[in-house]
Amino acid sequence: MDNKIKNYIFDLDGTVINSCEEVLRCFELAFAKSNYPIDKNRLTSDLIGPPLKEIIQNIAPELKDEKVLNEITANFRTIYDNDINDISFLYEGVCETLQNLKNQGKKIFLATLKPSKPTERIVRDFGLKDIFDDIYTIDKFGEFITKKEMIEHIITKYSLNKSETVMIGDASSDVISANEAEITSIGVLWGYGSDKTDLIKNSKFVIKNIKELECLNI
Repeated sequence: MDNKIKNYIFDLDGTVINSCEEVLRCFELAFAKSNYPIDKNRLTSDLIGPPLKEIIQNIAPELKDEKVLNEITANFRTIYDNDINDISFLYEGVCETLQNLKNQGKKIFLATLKPSKPTERIVRDFGLKDIFDDIYTIDKFGEFITKKEMIEHIITKYSLNKSETVMIGDASSDVISANEAEITSIGVLWGYGSDKTDLIKNSKFVIKNIKELECLNI
């Protein structure tokens, strides 16, 4: 079904791919490499979403030593960025839907808080490189940028009409960023986190599977 949506901005983790098990495994290895004991019960999908150092501090809230924090951060980046046995997977129907939108002439973007190196690896390994018109990572411009700033930069660079542009994500922060950037927010009910209350509250639209995205008549 055709509609007035012409531009789609997708979150990556929890929306396009399920990297939860992979990411948590790499965090466990990163802490182990630094011989820093953690409560493994803290390694849940609810952790994923914020910037890397914030996640590490959520895993080990008692960790105050900046040197150790930086070491674990570096460990994680090395392990995750170069993992040739990544066990992440695409959510069901995502590849087909992205290709359908591409075939309809829609513009498709990726906006993720992942750094560029693992993002490029994932996009390449899943055969999505030619799908996205542009990819925005947290370090795209050499310094950290927010999801809202990514959206605003995409809109400006590609002269997008805000009324024809949507942001799709599984986290409340994704849809709040879309709302702040004055585009339509679409929350997905799959992905990370067991409590979707805030996501639902802050989303203009909510979908329970990716195929519904093609049927939205906004």
